[in-house]
Amino acid sequence: MASISLPRSLLKHLKDEERSSVKQITFFSMRDDKLYRVTQNAGTKQNVRINSHVLASNIPNLSVSDLDEPVNISFNILDQNASNLQCVYWDESSGVIPGWSSRGCRISKHVSGKEIVCSCDHLTSFAVLMNVYQAERETDNALSIISKTGCAMSFVCLVLTIIIHVCFRKLWDLMSSKVLVSLCSSLAVTYFIFLVGMQSYVQTMAGCKAVAVLLHYFLLTSLAWMSVEAFHVFLSVVVVFKRYQTSFMKKSSILAWGIPAVIVIITMAINSTNNYIKIAEVCWLNKPSFFAAFLTPVVMVLIFNFIIFSLVIKRLISTQRNKRFEHKRRKVRVLGLVGLMILLGFTWVFAFFAVREATKVFEYLFSIFNTLQGMFIFLFYCVYKKDTRDVIKESVNKRKRANPRRVVAGRRFGNEIEDRRAETNF
Repeated sequence: MASISLPRSLLKHLKDEERSSVKQITFFSMRDDKLYRVTQNAGTKQNVRINSHVLASNIPNLSVSDLDEPVNISFNILDQNASNLQCVYWDESSGVIPGWSSRGCRISKHVSGKEIVCSCDHLTSFAVLMNVYQAERETDNALSIISKTGCAMSFVCLVLTIIIHVCFRKLWDLMSSKVLVSLCSSLAVTYFIFLVGMQSYVQTMAGCKAVAVLLHYFLLTSLAWMSVEAFHVFLSVVVVFKRYQTSFMKKSSILAWGIPAVIVIITMAINSTNNYIKIAEVCWLNKPSFFAAFLTPVVMVLIFNFIIFSLVIKRLISTQRNKRFEHKRRKVRVLGLVGLMILLGFTWVFAFFAVREATKVFEYLFSIFNTLQGMFIFLFYCVYKKDTRDVIKESVNKRKRANPRRVVAGRRFGNEIEDRRAETNF
């Protein structure tokens, strides 16, 4: 049977004047959460389903929290087959998006399919209840760990890639390096936003919208620079590229940074920014805006990259038959592009296959490959690519030749230490 048990120390932390004003403690019970669904802003609905009656207790005009002894609430489970149960309460404190919150509440007893007892360290005017995610399967913690770990590794690798291609003059003078640095910069910011902003502690509506807007923009710019990278290699392989080099980077920058900005501005302008909402624990686009302002550009980029990929492969096959065509650098560059397009562009296709029985498999593939994009870029363009390795080796050798005295002095100092050690041991 549903019940609420209050601790004896309930009024312990109240001031004398507050304690004297306590005349009654109110209790109420509701069969469902319709009242809260009406109260809750439609743009901030969480993907939850209430799995119990709503029970509440409060002291009028007083807020009771941080109790030494918990308030115990016993619930009868409505859906006996439900999983991922949580003890939650309705949080409507200032500066926080109204919704169900589990802060300060925990499950102290659970009889599977029958009863659950929640223990909370506060007493409010809203119900302490149970909640179960409406999704058909439980939230997969492994996916979250993979995503966060992959993003952290990729962020570090992208920063290293940017430093290498900017600091070495021979690399930075190349058009391909400028395109690569732009792509890496966009992806690095995207990973940073995901790691810092896409967390449950972003509770305010303004913070939620800001995170969603920034993530939307930099994901689109990353996709745009992927297309620029593909088109750049297409020009260098299929056509004579020298005539386009002077204006290519300028035009590419305008398109790659500008078109996503236009899409985001239009999305913000329509429906007074309510297209960016909080869904469960993350901030993102609502469904109509997601399909129009994100999924559509993703599909267009994938189609474009696939066409470019096919043309480049066709060109490679035709040139390999021609014995006169031998350009080692170009081949290495194209191999790098093939790896980049498979690991960056085509991995987005995994998301489209995440349906029915194959959902979990393709979700793991999508998370692994897309969160490790930065690491793959570093491996292909800094470790695998011979041109980059040669430039780094040449620079290191030049520095050694430029400072021979330091090398000789270092050797002499090392020899003296060894001699002293030998004398001491003798």
